[in-house]
Amino acid sequence: MLKQFGANIRQESNVVITAFDLDGKVIDRVEFHNKVPTVALAMMRDALKGAITDCQIKRLAIGDGNTAPADGDVALENEILRKQITSSSEPSGTSYKTIVYVNPDEAVGAIEEIGWFAGASAGDDADSGILVSRVLYSRTKTAVESLQIERTDTFTEVV
Repeated sequence: MLKQFGANIRQESNVVITAFDLDGKVIDRVEFHNKVPTVALAMMRDALKGAITDCQIKRLAIGDGNTAPADGDVALENEILRKQITSSSEPSGTSYKTIVYVNPDEAVGAIEEIGWFAGASAGDDADSGILVSRVLYSRTKTAVESLQIERTDTFTEVV
């Protein structure tokens, strides 16, 4: 008799974006979930089978496109800024957090989308790397505010 197991791995991704004024005072904070597109799931599959060895999240991109995130996304609609991950940590045994700081003089104007890019090809060029997550975030950013963008992935087993 074949015994069936009902365990599944679940990934939960949460984003926190905090806006600060020039004195470091919090002026806005939002929290939400994000879309993990099919290309990111395929990257995880390929890592498990040994087809790729670099799945590290390396860059965050900001854009001004506002089409809803979808399973088939592979890039942002229109990148206006790309930054290297500022810092990362493991806040728990099964969580991984990336943080990017956007300076007051960066991405000034309309922000509508944010994406995280991973893999060996994730560099400074627009659309490089594997899109592991995309969110809509609507803000008209000024030169007198900065943003801290955090993304936390938590992996759990659901039985």
